Amino acid sequence: MSTPTPPGSTASATGIEITAKFFPLAFILNFFKPVFTIDGVASKQKWRTPTFVPTAAGQHQVQVHFPYGFIKTAGKGTTTVSVAEGQVSKLVYKAPWIIFLPGKIKPVA
Repeated sequence: MSTPTPPGSTASATGIEITAKFFPLAFILNFFKPVFTIDGVASKQKWRTPTFVPTAAGQHQVQVHFPYGFIKTAGKGTTTVSVAEGQVSKLVYKAPWIIFLPGKIKPVA
């Protein structure tokens, strides 16, 4: 669906940039890739790597989770984001300390 983009290359694009992070002591999460779902389209990505997903302007449903053992949607976080024409909405997902809790998705200021 998308690949990480070099810095500055999204200047004239319209879309969403997501960075997934976790607390350093939860290093085992390096073995489980986060899954970004935008408007029902899912893709596995990398931790701590900004990922640009081109979208049309308007409202979009964003969900991020990661598989963990037998749990297919651990740390699920969801939000709705508005994207203006020619703008990139930047989001940060933070995985929970305990995998049974929801993750948090916040806009980057």
